[in-house]
Amino acid sequence: MKQSLIIDCDPGVDDATGLLTAFASPDLDLLAVTTVGGNVSAAKTARNARILRQIAGRADVPVYR
Repeated sequence: MKQSLIIDCDPGVDDATGLLTAFASPDLDLLAVTTVGGNVSAAKTARNARILRQIAGRADVPVYR
């Protein structure tokens, strides 16, 4: 059975690696990604998450700011 998961992050280099891993995991039912500001603004972290989602081919996972 897959583990359902919502990820809350501020995608920089470290979170980008984690997001790409989660997007690719067959064991996770990734329900959504929520983003907050961190080292950069919330707008930039949301953009980063959307770019990573596109790279992973996971348009099915919503990204919220």
